[in-house]
Amino acid sequence: MGHQEFYTTLAQVFPVLLLALLWDSRYLERLREQERRSRDADPVDGVRFWTKGRVRAYTILLALLNISGLGATVLALSGLYGDSVPLRTGLSLVLITSLVTLFIRVWGQVTWATREPARPVSNDDD
Repeated sequence: MGHQEFYTTLAQVFPVLLLALLWDSRYLERLREQERRSRDADPVDGVRFWTKGRVRAYTILLALLNISGLGATVLALSGLYGDSVPLRTGLSLVLITSLVTLFIRVWGQVTWATREPARPVSNDDD
């Protein structure tokens, strides 16, 4: 097999990415607690795109891609089918999508956790 190390590495990386994407830092618990209404329903505090329904669909799709990628990797390692450029390209795209998603989530969480708290409005009309 021409790219044995590629498949061996992905077989180890995909499960770790899946854990990082779904169970990191109470992600699912925080998501459950958020309102995440659309901007149409709540013009002030609503989200522009990532409503709970879209987050749900994207997260499930990403988990499916990761699990499918893991399965394809293990099957390639077992010799069920041979190495090919389309297979490596597809697995690489799954990996890149997962890594970009993980980076964006980390960036968002760090930004949220380190932002300055809102200052209370003072009504001092002395």
